[in-house]
Amino acid sequence: MSQSERRARILLSRLAEPYDAQVQGLVAEHGVEAVVGQALRGTRLPSAPELRRLSARADRATGVDDAHVARLVGARVLVPGDAEWPSGLDALEHPPWCLWVSGPGRLDQLADRSVAVVGSRASTAYGDHVTAGLCVDLVGREFTVVSGAAFGIDAAAHRATLSVDGSTVAVLAGGVDVDYPRANASLLHQIRETGLVVSETPPGGAPARMRFLARNRIIAGLSLGVVVVEAGLRSGARSTVKHARELGRHVMAVPGSVESLMSQGAHAEIRMGAELVTDGAEVAELVGRMGEDLAPAKQGRVRVEDQLSDELRRVWQWLRPRSSSGVDEVMLRSGLTLAETLGVLRELEREGLAEELLDGWQRRPAGSR
Repeated sequence: MSQSERRARILLSRLAEPYDAQVQGLVAEHGVEAVVGQALRGTRLPSAPELRRLSARADRATGVDDAHVARLVGARVLVPGDAEWPSGLDALEHPPWCLWVSGPGRLDQLADRSVAVVGSRASTAYGDHVTAGLCVDLVGREFTVVSGAAFGIDAAAHRATLSVDGSTVAVLAGGVDVDYPRANASLLHQIRETGLVVSETPPGGAPARMRFLARNRIIAGLSLGVVVVEAGLRSGARSTVKHARELGRHVMAVPGSVESLMSQGAHAEIRMGAELVTDGAEVAELVGRMGEDLAPAKQGRVRVEDQLSDELRRVWQWLRPRSSSGVDEVMLRSGLTLAETLGVLRELEREGLAEELLDGWQRRPAGSR
């Protein structure tokens, strides 16, 4: 990418909001350089009167030395075509014009094997617990955890990842130097020290509702898949899921109590086709490398009777653990002959599963042999 287009992209991030549909349309039609050039000159492209409002901001925007700002806040600027630019963002209908990045990680490498974990800001203890276990599992399988550094599930995902020295990326709605929410300032500091903080809003930019919604597409674009742990029916996390679905990424949801308001959104996503997941291994199997990231098969506790032949089980099931059963009773209930019943009882005795008493036979407790 040419230096002139690079400068135009950085400047456009100060002139227009990323969710501005009119500007997006102009860029798609005329290109970034043409739109910014006309805005700076105070002239209009054909059928583009909306450039007037961009021109009104031009003096203030051009008065900022972005290279100096980047050095001050310890950030760097990425544009499409840069070696560190994550290719997954190019699939978005409206990719960011540029990204401000703060932290030691390489965004392209971290995004190459990453999962977004999102959910309600008003998470429950159940949601925080499940999120922590899921993220620890993912780190153990060498995945990066991407989230939005908000209260609730986002913060739980980042904290769990950091607790086991994993890599995490926080995508912010404000500038990379703006700690929001303020209560998560320490958490964001840790992420900047070990992972990455990312935003399409220039440093100093304040978070705003529409910026939160716009940043959700970046969370989806950076990740191989999105897991929603807890979410209400109107949760902002569901907009991230919507973007992931549009991108053809894996969409996953963790089930909760049917009586929990915080799980209604997750359950709605499952009904819409999201994969039900309960731990990081199941997430890794869906988004990971085919044949390499398989989740271990889950099964219930193996019982003693599971290993018995059909004939042994037919007799063993009629033995009582705390009282005796006569041979005639066992024979009648099992449907075997007397000789067959006695033979099976002796076999169960040798296996330590039955014991002959004075008045009949009794089942021995599992593990007593």
